[in-house]
Amino acid sequence: MALFIPKNELLPPETGAEFAFPFLPYDIQLDFMKLLYSVLHSGGIGIFESPTGTGKSLSLTCGTLTWLKDYTRSLEDELATKIDRLRAGVARLENENAVSSDWISGQHNAMNQRNELRELTLFRQSLEDYRKELLLMKDNATMQKNRHIAPTHVPLKEDHLLLQQDVTIDEDAFLLRDDSDESSEELDNASEHEERIYRPIQVIFCSRTHSQLSQVVNEIRQTKHATDLRLTSLASRQSLCINEDVRKMKSNALINERCLELQKKSCTTLSSKNAEEQSGKKRKKLAHSCPYFNQRAIERLKTSTLFDLPDIEDLVNAGKREKACPYYASRAAIPYAQILMVPYQLILHRRTRQKSGIVLRDSILIIDEAHNLLDTLAAIHSQELRLEQLRQAKVQLSAYKARYLSRFSTKNLLRINQLIFIATRLIKLLSMDEQKITKPVSRMLQTQDLLVEGDIFNLNFIEILAFCERSRIAQKVHAFAQSASQELFKLNVPSVRPKVGTSSKEASSALKSMLKDLEEGKKRNEHMQLNSRSGGTSKEAMKSTAGERIQEILNGQNPVQQPASNVIRPLLNFIQCLVEDGGGDSRVLIMFNEEDVSQSCMKYLLMNPGARFQEIIQICRSVVLAGGTMQPTEELTEQVFRDHKQRLTIKSYPHIVPKDAVLPLALSRGPTGKEFLFNFANKKNAEMLSELQSTLLNVCKVIPNGIVVFFSSYDSLNQFYRYLEESGNHTSLQERKKVFREPKTTGQVEQTLLEYGKAARSSIGAILLSVVGGKMSEGLNFSDELGRCVVVVGLPYPNRTNPELIERMRFLDRTFTLGTVDTTAGNEYYENLCLKAVNQCIGRAVRHIRDYAAVLLLDTRYCTGERIRRKLPIWISQRLECLDKYGQVHGKLVKFFRDHKLKLATNAP
Repeated sequence: MALFIPKNELLPPETGAEFAFPFLPYDIQLDFMKLLYSVLHSGGIGIFESPTGTGKSLSLTCGTLTWLKDYTRSLEDELATKIDRLRAGVARLENENAVSSDWISGQHNAMNQRNELRELTLFRQSLEDYRKELLLMKDNATMQKNRHIAPTHVPLKEDHLLLQQDVTIDEDAFLLRDDSDESSEELDNASEHEERIYRPIQVIFCSRTHSQLSQVVNEIRQTKHATDLRLTSLASRQSLCINEDVRKMKSNALINERCLELQKKSCTTLSSKNAEEQSGKKRKKLAHSCPYFNQRAIERLKTSTLFDLPDIEDLVNAGKREKACPYYASRAAIPYAQILMVPYQLILHRRTRQKSGIVLRDSILIIDEAHNLLDTLAAIHSQELRLEQLRQAKVQLSAYKARYLSRFSTKNLLRINQLIFIATRLIKLLSMDEQKITKPVSRMLQTQDLLVEGDIFNLNFIEILAFCERSRIAQKVHAFAQSASQELFKLNVPSVRPKVGTSSKEASSALKSMLKDLEEGKKRNEHMQLNSRSGGTSKEAMKSTAGERIQEILNGQNPVQQPASNVIRPLLNFIQCLVEDGGGDSRVLIMFNEEDVSQSCMKYLLMNPGARFQEIIQICRSVVLAGGTMQPTEELTEQVFRDHKQRLTIKSYPHIVPKDAVLPLALSRGPTGKEFLFNFANKKNAEMLSELQSTLLNVCKVIPNGIVVFFSSYDSLNQFYRYLEESGNHTSLQERKKVFREPKTTGQVEQTLLEYGKAARSSIGAILLSVVGGKMSEGLNFSDELGRCVVVVGLPYPNRTNPELIERMRFLDRTFTLGTVDTTAGNEYYENLCLKAVNQCIGRAVRHIRDYAAVLLLDTRYCTGERIRRKLPIWISQRLECLDKYGQVHGKLVKFFRDHKLKLATNAP
């Protein structure tokens, strides 16, 4: 039946207390919540920019949850009123019909109202049933809390909880079936997707990382909304799995496969050959099911956590306590949760969203940290496929086919042959110029051209993918490849074991040897059957031949090794991208690698990511994008919301800090008057580097505590650092501020930040040389002493010769037209990539109302380009001063920090 939608007009509350805001809100916070409330009630689309430190996440959640409660109450009131009105109307019509001469028309009108009354009555009954179910769940949750009122940590003993896998290898485990191999995951989804007559409006809150989502959950707990709110946090198996046997896998894809494998019923094999022996032989298990995949325990975990507002860590801890899978418990809680906390990937990719059991229909979608929405969409829908992966995929599929050829159905054999054919044709495309390459070469193809050139245009990819998903061939072939060496060792040389940590090339070589062995065994077997009256068995012949060849492999240079990663998955993902192609809005970039041809690759590129977001806009009730720096917003409105501008509301809020707490300055010249122009041509300009060096030495004299300097690239940073050392001024800078440089390896970032923070809070202070778009330009907090000044050196425009960027700009120029005549859509995109990165760097400082900092933009283009200044955050652009003499900047910095020092001294207790 159709969803009942109340038509009562809801007005936003007037005070922070009515929004259940835990503190006295600032004016911009109250305005934010009111405007958000109105956008949600009208089913609109909102783009909100609110600087970090202004309580953006709290304003989002309080405004949304207040509207949700008001809307639910309005729905119930209006539903009751309408049912009463219909009942009175039906009774009146029946009385009138009893004395009316036109009883046919009267009966028709009465019947229509009776049908509407019946539907609304069923709707209200389903709502009441839903409430009763929730009350029962809450009572059960209370009982479970009482059971754990004084919880003691019981360590999980793996020898009791985790059943080890049997070493016996069963060939049936790898076979394809003609019917669908329904996994427990698919069966589990069936109940989640049952249609409900009443389905409450759900809020789906997205952010970039789990830590950001956890922060939002902690903020919600501080509000009155937490007392009667149902919330669950969703994540991948990699984050939620508590089975150590699964967690030890190296990648998320392998974790998924291992999880699904353990859920399947134990596979069996019979060691006898005839029916008489079968009844007397004991079956051997391939793998035990996961001890945490217990439906009763999962149900308990779902019920106990749903009302406790859990983040990812809470779910994992509760799962260990209940000995239940947190991943499936969180998915089971989806239909009952009022708010879902979800990372980007689970929402923005349709297939991932559907497999997770998330329903967007009539939901409210809030995307926090949405400044890189288009880039995130493009990255999620891209897929890279390397030549080495294709070669391994072909070898594994061929070996798998050769091993089980006699046991495949005709239909399954056809699909496997088609996969091998696709891999072969794509290998040819990537290696066709292998002998002619003299330098790195790239080709850009439209999707249709790739299909024609590869001679695979006549294949039905949809049916192939359906077969792969139904049969789970990627998992089976990968498991077969992994177990191949163990099986061969078990049959022939039990004392020898495969090496650990081997390369993919060695694994591929081993499987090629195995494939050759199987082919030779098949031919010899056929010859034996022709020349022997008894004929023998095919399996015995192949096994005998295999034994001889295996010993040769063991004694040779290429021992059989286990492949480390699943190479079938990238091939299937690439095919899936081709199937989802929107018709002209994608390309395939082929890149040849001169140094290592095996690393040549093809990459599926989505040119128009906004088109993939259209489905989300259409099925959601309301969509809200929020971020600390959403500028520039023009590309979002043009590429994503061009057809929905009547629903669109855009609002940029100023910072909550006083105007004198931020000093944004743009400097066009250095101390000696040399113009700052940090473009590619001046990358190695000694005079420019000298001028920059002098500027940093001077500002270190007047700026206390920590200074963070952002360079446009690692190249630029290293170039400056070398010049600093060669000029002998590294020691001078070190005397004024302890110098730190952003490390290239992720593992060293935390240690560098700890040491920088300690030095920045000391009397001498510290300077951190970082990179725009690097590990320290987004998501980090340089508040208070850690970032009294942020310096951005130049404008970090991306490499314009990049073939992917060139093609994307061409596509935008052909597809979109801007309202201005001074630029094209492609150039607008190019400029926005740069300014969004700059804005993220600026946002690292001034993180709360009592914070203060200077922002120094070093490049003449900040002073001469009106378009550039317009795309900076509003709280920067409105206060930005453009200066062409360093002396003016120096004087303003001295006064700014002297005034704040006096203010702090005055306010000190």
